[in-house]
Amino acid sequence: MFEQQLTAYLQSYSPNTAALEKLTGRIAARLEGEPCLPPANIAGQALDAARWADDAACEKYAALLAASMDPERQKTVHPAFPSIISQIDSIEDAFLCQLQKRQAIPAADCYLCRMRKGGNFASRPVESGTGAVKLIARMTDFLPEDGDYARVQAAIDNLLRLQLIELRMHAERISLEEIQEDAFETLYMLFEQVIAQTAQDIREHVSGYQDAQLRLHPGSIVLTEFGRRFVQTCLV
Repeated sequence: MFEQQLTAYLQSYSPNTAALEKLTGRIAARLEGEPCLPPANIAGQALDAARWADDAACEKYAALLAASMDPERQKTVHPAFPSIISQIDSIEDAFLCQLQKRQAIPAADCYLCRMRKGGNFASRPVESGTGAVKLIARMTDFLPEDGDYARVQAAIDNLLRLQLIELRMHAERISLEEIQEDAFETLYMLFEQVIAQTAQDIREHVSGYQDAQLRLHPGSIVLTEFGRRFVQTCLV
């Protein structure tokens, strides 16, 4: 009976019965107490998009609509959320959920750096201003089961574009001997073969890099405040 009432309630925002059939049961399972009116722009976008959505996306639309109908949670809902749901895939969902649990995911870029002869600062060689070649960007310990890190790189690119995550890099690059945190040593070990092969190819083809050193630029990936609200509203 409640699902029928909920369907009637949502029909004012969309007459599309297919979308309502997909969502009403999912929404009803998430609601507690008497629902309030959802913002029209949220309800209209979500119900329209649900017509073409798969089950995973429908779960997110249902979570979003349930939050928008809860007087205590409605203020956390943003008009951009329905569109964002349609622009992320399963690996991005998993990355966001992992980030929510861990608060931050270590990340590092790896460079092959030429060093100035005789140039020192605090007893350390100074990197050439134009001599650093990035071998691999944004290494993380988040990997899909098939090990296809290109998918993770694409996911990070997309989540940065959507401003759900933020990349915070440390001020300086460090040599491999200076790695102090196990997290960054683990990252290097995960990608050691790829890094070593790429660095060797450069050393063989560009004579100026034969004596170049590998250096890491460590940092972390965190949720933005906007991303945190999205995860809590649509994914949890």
